[in-house]
Amino acid sequence: MKKSAVSILTVLIILSITGAIFYMVSGNYFPLNSELDNSDKQNDKMISMFNTEIDKEIQDHTQSTMHPGYIPEARQHTIDYLKTIRSIESYARYGAKSTQPRNYIELKITFADGTVAEDIYTGHPCNAYMGPCLVMKVEMQDGKAVKVFTNGQEKKGSPDWVKPDINIMIDKAISYDIDRNHDHYFEPQKTQQDFDKEWENQK
Repeated sequence: MKKSAVSILTVLIILSITGAIFYMVSGNYFPLNSELDNSDKQNDKMISMFNTEIDKEIQDHTQSTMHPGYIPEARQHTIDYLKTIRSIESYARYGAKSTQPRNYIELKITFADGTVAEDIYTGHPCNAYMGPCLVMKVEMQDGKAVKVFTNGQEKKGSPDWVKPDINIMIDKAISYDIDRNHDHYFEPQKTQQDFDKEWENQK
């Protein structure tokens, strides 16, 4: 009888400890939407930072020797594409406070015609073990940033620390159009007929 009582007590203790650990961990592992998932804090000092990055990305994606292969028209296509964007918003897949694996930063692009592209993959992880992630929204006009809103996390560190986050937003927004309109940026992809002709001419 005593052994049964001890066994039951042991099980209850283990279950209590397990439940407490799960409760503490799950708060960050499966967090509900929090105020840190909202980009509602305006930061005008980041407008020039965004525009500097936009100019840099236009250069890098169309003329830089580090990114060969772009056709001469790619630069103007990039500029024209950016002018169609009303806003770019970043968010964490599982929340800015989540420590869940594969909690990547994704983008939502709203265009001037009202169409929206969501769940744009960036490959950039949001790992909240070190603190909540920075999420941002940049409003654009004529291809330039005019307003920037964040969840306030940029103030936790140096302005230089947020430059990679800005780079990701602009770079991946441009990459979205490259994926949809390859021929606006590169020579048309070869077809099977092109390969057949190359083999015929092979000596």
